Amino acid sequence: MSDSESPKKEVVYRGIAVSPGVVRGQVYVYRPQEVAIEKRSVRDDDIAGEFVRLEQAVIKTRQQLIEIPQHIGKEMGNDKPGIFDAHLLVLDDPMLMEQVFKRLKTEKLNVEFILHEVANKYAQALAKLQDTYLCERAADVRDVSRRILRNLAGAEHDELQRLPGPRIVLAQDLSPSDTALMDRTKVLGFAAEMGSRTSHTAILARSQGIPAVVGLHEIGREITSGQEALLDGYTGLLIVCPSQETLYEYGQIEIRWHSIEDRLSSLRHEPACTRDGCAIRLGANIELVEEIKTAVEHGAQGVGLYRTEFLFVNRQEFPTEDEQVAAYSNVARAMKPHEVIIRTLDAGGDKVLRGGEHSREANPFLGWRGIRFCLDQPEMFKTQLRAILRASAEGNIKMMYPMISDLQEVKRANELLNVCREDLRREGKPFNEQMEVGLMIEVPGAAMIADVLAEHAAFFSIGTNDLIQYSIAVDRGNERVAHLYAPTHPAILRLIRNVVAAARARNIWAGVCGEMAGDPVMVPLLLGLGVNELSMSAVAVPAVKYIIRSMSMSDAQALAEQTLRCGTAGETATQLENFARSVAPELMELIRPNKP
Repeated sequence: MSDSESPKKEVVYRGIAVSPGVVRGQVYVYRPQEVAIEKRSVRDDDIAGEFVRLEQAVIKTRQQLIEIPQHIGKEMGNDKPGIFDAHLLVLDDPMLMEQVFKRLKTEKLNVEFILHEVANKYAQALAKLQDTYLCERAADVRDVSRRILRNLAGAEHDELQRLPGPRIVLAQDLSPSDTALMDRTKVLGFAAEMGSRTSHTAILARSQGIPAVVGLHEIGREITSGQEALLDGYTGLLIVCPSQETLYEYGQIEIRWHSIEDRLSSLRHEPACTRDGCAIRLGANIELVEEIKTAVEHGAQGVGLYRTEFLFVNRQEFPTEDEQVAAYSNVARAMKPHEVIIRTLDAGGDKVLRGGEHSREANPFLGWRGIRFCLDQPEMFKTQLRAILRASAEGNIKMMYPMISDLQEVKRANELLNVCREDLRREGKPFNEQMEVGLMIEVPGAAMIADVLAEHAAFFSIGTNDLIQYSIAVDRGNERVAHLYAPTHPAILRLIRNVVAAARARNIWAGVCGEMAGDPVMVPLLLGLGVNELSMSAVAVPAVKYIIRSMSMSDAQALAEQTLRCGTAGETATQLENFARSVAPELMELIRPNKP
């Protein structure tokens, strides 16, 4: 792909910042060569040969997926990152391969065509789901199937290892294997039309320190290789053909950024303590053990939310007890001496488990999900509870139930937990008898009866993402109403205050593990409302710690009282931003610069 002449007019594209950093250089538009998929009939005598071709391609793909982590193992802190274990699970998914074999026998068509159709159908089904995590697993299916198809055709996989020079890579989508195999000496950063902060590609970018922006919709045809660009991984901007004025502005901003980044980095081992001596525990939200390295590097003091859904998706059968014990124990050992809070399976409704056996629901977010799903499948739930209990022998594990809506659910879950405890005692298997069990408060009804629930919990963790959606009836994924999604809505503030007050009355702690916890502008309000634990994406920890150390708790409490009198979300947002700029102007320049 040859570089072309660059036009001179500056164009700014806005996306989602997923990995921090600012870089400038020529664009390389990456359009991976797609294997031509022809549809052709196969004679009966050739069907066996098609089976052999597919098996050989799968074997080669497996070897490649085993070798890829070796390119990034040292940087990721693990010789075999779980991201590519997930790809191997796709490769081993019996449902996927059985469909290919079945159609090959019955339809007698070439294996490339059948694999392409089956994988696309599977990926499209995942991509249509409302659950962000499972939507992003569609990319894993596409990545693996594309790799098999290339191996069937004998095509190359290494275009991003042969760049003509230092480049900002622009693509419609970048798979985890694309990202892993990039030549880090030549890839300045990357921008993609698709993706989100929680995709495996974003996780890899952050782990390898590659500035990245995703969600830049439909720009691939407007930009050509060779154009000059500036990529801003802090604010999510791609500026093509930046003007001299923009370059000067970024030069000045970059000086200030480096200064504040140095200060953020110096806080890594410092406590998150306000100026008047109030300590706040900061944890990281994770789903893979590989993310712990990043969490520790950014100063997290534990894992405030360990999502377990990863172990259950893309499988024909639920994971065994021993598999789960190993996964949970690995996370606990890696995070010692800090705590790890494991969330029991938050699945059901729109989430695909065990080959998608669930019936479709008209309104899955109000349906069979979270604790409801688990209580309806007690054997599966007991297997997970036993695994968490056994892993708790590590000494630093806590557990919480998701999507609690009434007291009866808590009692039923605890009854099963007690059965598991008795069974493990009888079997002589060690576990922590004092393991704390908490509740996630994500449903407005639960927030309103928090005083009742508090009598049966060791702690509360407020999941603000769902709490906001349920409280003000806004689906963040619906473009028509997403602008109405408002963490600063007065109702949300009052619900959080109610939960915290109930926790304090019972002498238990209350934390927040939704996106509000990782937003430095929202943090003073949460602390002022009485929240004493925050869990967030690891990369957000330094900025949150910085603003905590820049303010006093008394000021945060006064801010909370002031915002509770606001009548609209907009009024509250203005109050919070003004406060953040008054106590941490340098930080605000980094995370929410007024220019460019």
